[in-house]
Amino acid sequence: MIIRNHEYETTLEDAETRQVLAAAARFFGASIEFYKSEIGGSKTHADAVKETLKCHEWRRGYVEGLAVEEMTWGHFAAVAEVNTDDCFKLWSRVREAADDELQSGKRGAKIAGENTTPYSLAQYLAIRDSFADQWRPQGGIESAMVEMLSISYSLQMYWSTVAHDRAIRTHDAQREQVKRFESGGWKSPYQSEADAVDQAHRLADGYNRQFLRVLRQLRDLRRYAPVVIQNAHQVNLANQQVNVSN
Repeated sequence: MIIRNHEYETTLEDAETRQVLAAAARFFGASIEFYKSEIGGSKTHADAVKETLKCHEWRRGYVEGLAVEEMTWGHFAAVAEVNTDDCFKLWSRVREAADDELQSGKRGAKIAGENTTPYSLAQYLAIRDSFADQWRPQGGIESAMVEMLSISYSLQMYWSTVAHDRAIRTHDAQREQVKRFESGGWKSPYQSEADAVDQAHRLADGYNRQFLRVLRQLRDLRRYAPVVIQNAHQVNLANQQVNVSN
């Protein structure tokens, strides 16, 4: 073990702040190197710095109206160039948005592809809420597992629907071909169509397996969680009684 005696004290917030500033500084240097490259115009160092500062001024003009998903380290570097406090406020805005997205279930809905319309988002959240109401997750790990259950179940339902639609459409198309070419009789589907149907079935089955696997893990986490007993005078374990005295 290597033991280091630090001469300073830091907090998680201070460490995170330094990381944000370091990332912004790295992007500033990378922008200068870009303008000095052949793609950026092969400018001198002084001209590359001027172009970077000009780009930063342009970014500061519209960064407040950006959605958090659209922000890059270039925007942070542009804001930090003028005022580091504003850079920290911008970072706090991003962090709060990420926390809200996770807590509300919208991040899981994005993964499951259930955020394209208001109704599809509501469908995903209905599944997530029903699972959460039953399991009452405690802490981040159990909440993440409930989210995994919601995602896998949503994807299972989606691919089951796709598999059914593909199989039905293929059959209907074949029936129309038979009507048009009666003398040809039944025509087998193209292999690409059969592969598409098989793929949808395999994906639906895979997400079903994933759902059941996560469900078992969540059950085991609850079942084998450590039990902490404090200030007990008598503890009954199955048929055995253990008396604890002061």
